[in-house]
Amino acid sequence: MAEIAKLNIAELDFDSIKNNLKDYFTSQTEFTDHDFGGSAISVMLDILAYNTYYNAYYVNMLASESFLDSAQLRDSVVSKASMLGYTPQSSTGAKANVSISITPSDAPASVTIDKYTQFTSTVNGTSYTFCTSGSTTVLANGSSYVATGVELTQGTPLTFRYTANTSNTEQKFLLPNANTDTDTLTVTIQESSADTNTAVYTKATDITTVNSTSNVYFLNEHTNGQFRVQFGDGILGRKPTTGNIVLLKALVSEGADVNGANTFSAAGTVGGYGTSSVTVSNAASGGSDRETIESIKFNAPKTYETQNRAVTTDDYKKIVEGNVSGLDSVSVWGGQDHSTPTYGTVYISAKPTGATSLSAAQITSIKESVSSYNMVAITPNVVDPDIVDLIFDTTVKYDSRLTTLSSGAVASSVIDTIQTYKTNNLLKFGSIFRYSTLSTSIDNTETSIISNLTTITAKKGITPSTTTADSYTISFNNAIYNPSTTYEGAVTSSAFAYTDSTGTAYSTCFLDDLNGVFRIYYLSGADKVVLSETAGTVAYSNGYISITSFMPDSFDGSTVDFTITPASNDLVPVRNQIFEIANTNITIVMQDDAETGTSTTSTITSSTTTGTSTGSSTTY
Repeated sequence: MAEIAKLNIAELDFDSIKNNLKDYFTSQTEFTDHDFGGSAISVMLDILAYNTYYNAYYVNMLASESFLDSAQLRDSVVSKASMLGYTPQSSTGAKANVSISITPSDAPASVTIDKYTQFTSTVNGTSYTFCTSGSTTVLANGSSYVATGVELTQGTPLTFRYTANTSNTEQKFLLPNANTDTDTLTVTIQESSADTNTAVYTKATDITTVNSTSNVYFLNEHTNGQFRVQFGDGILGRKPTTGNIVLLKALVSEGADVNGANTFSAAGTVGGYGTSSVTVSNAASGGSDRETIESIKFNAPKTYETQNRAVTTDDYKKIVEGNVSGLDSVSVWGGQDHSTPTYGTVYISAKPTGATSLSAAQITSIKESVSSYNMVAITPNVVDPDIVDLIFDTTVKYDSRLTTLSSGAVASSVIDTIQTYKTNNLLKFGSIFRYSTLSTSIDNTETSIISNLTTITAKKGITPSTTTADSYTISFNNAIYNPSTTYEGAVTSSAFAYTDSTGTAYSTCFLDDLNGVFRIYYLSGADKVVLSETAGTVAYSNGYISITSFMPDSFDGSTVDFTITPASNDLVPVRNQIFEIANTNITIVMQDDAETGTSTTSTITSSTTTGTSTGSSTTY
C-alpha cells in the first residue's frame, strides 16, 4: 500500500492549495483521475481549494482586525481605541470672531442675540450656515446696539429626540449624522411628555468624581462614523427612567472646507430685528474633518500613555490634542528649553486649522484642557506659532519644444508644486524644510523643465512701538549666511520713518548689519547715509537679532520685516516655529532653452498674471 502523503498546510494561495491536494491524492489509489482537468474529482478539488482559501483569508483578516496597529476597518480601529479610553475627534465647525451691530425700529433697553442665531457666508461659491455659539445681551449705547467678541460656529443645528425605554436593552441614543460637531453637543433630559422639567447633562471626563446621582453622559463613536451618547447605570452616573425624553442637539458641520470665511450676513432676524450688520474681527478658522483612521491609530496609544496626568511635555501634548478640536499641530516644551529659560513654566503652542494664530476662545480651551491634569507648581503658558516666511526666487530652465503649455502656464504649475510641497511637508511643528526635495519636485513638475536654480531667503516681522523706544529680539534659530568679517547687509529690514538724535526726521530708513552690528540708514542715491551705528546686534551663528532702543515714527504695512539669507538651504524649526510659503513670496523666472543663441525670459511674481512683451522678453 502506498504511503499516504502529508498534507502541506502552509500555503495560502489558491493554486498552491489545489496542488497540495493533488499531491495528497497521488498517494492513494481510490481516485485515479484527480489530475485530469475535466474530471469530476478536479472540480471537487477546486471547491475544496476555494473553501480552504476563503477560510484562510477570513481567519487572517479576523486576526488582523483584532489589533489596533494592523486593523483596516474604521469600526475595528475605533473599537480597539476605545479599549484605551480614546474617543476619535469628530468633525468640527470653523469659528469666526465678529461684532454684530443691530439697528432696532424702536428703542429697547437691551437686545438679546439668542444662541444658534443663524448667519450665512459664502466660500468658493458655496453658501454655509454659521450660528452664534452662545447668547449675548447688548445694552443700549446711544442709538447703537453693538455686540463685540461674538463667536460664530459653522454648522446647521439639529435636534434628535428619543423616549427612553429601560426595558429595551438594544436602545441606543445616536447622533445619526457622521459630520456632527460633538464640541457643540448639548444633552438634555426632560422628565416626560407631561412633565417639562429638564436637566442638562455634562460629558463625563473624570469618573473619580462621578456618583450614582451625577447628571453625566459618556460619548463614543459608534458604527458608520456616528456618535453614541450613553448614560450611567445608576452606580456610575444617573440612569434614565422609562418615559424620560432625551434631547440631543448639535451642529452638523462641513469641516475644513469653510476655513477662511470672512463675510457674514444674517439669515433672518437678529435679536428680533431685521436690520443688522456684521464686522469680522477674525476670519473663520479651526474647521476640521473627522479624525482619520491613521490618526486614531497613532494618537490612541499615546493618549493612553498620559494616564490622566501631565508630567512630561508629551503628556501635555496628547491632552491638548485629545481635548481641543480644530488644531493642526501642537508643540510643547519646558521653560528650561525656552529661548530665555523660565523655570516652573510649560509652553504650549498650537496651529489652528486654516489659520496661523490662536483665537481667544482656543487659548481658553487649551488652558482648560490641561487645568485638571496640571501640577500646581507648573504654570501653562499658551503662545501662538512662530511663523517664518520663506521667500523663493526660482529660475526655471525649460524647453518650449517639449510642451504645448505657455511659459506662464509652466510657471504657474511650478508655483502649485511649491504650494503642494508646503501642504505635504510643512505647516506642522518640527517639519524641516528640505531644499533638495523641493528642487527635485520642481524639476518633475513638467516634462519640459530641464533644471531649476532656487534661492531662498527667510523673513520675520515685528510690530514696534511708535511712542516708546523698546528692545526687540527676532529669532530665526538657523544660522545666517556671513561669508566674511566685513560682510555688509546679511540682514535687511523693510522701510520705516525715523527721527535721529538731532531731531531730524527721515521718511524712508532701513536697518542692516555690518560685522554683526545693526545700524539705521537712509539712501542718498546709491549711497547709504548712516544715522545710527549701534542699533543692535546680529548673532550669525544661531540667527538671533537684537534691536535696542528702537522707535520708528511710522512704518509701511503692519510690521517691520527682517529678511535674512540662511547659511544652509535646509532649515530646521525650533520649538513653535512653522515655515510658511505665500504665493506673493514666490518669483519664477522662466528661461527658454529651445533656441541656441536666444533667450526668452518670463517672470511671474504672484498668482495673478498680466503680460507685456518687448522683443524676446516677456514679463508676467
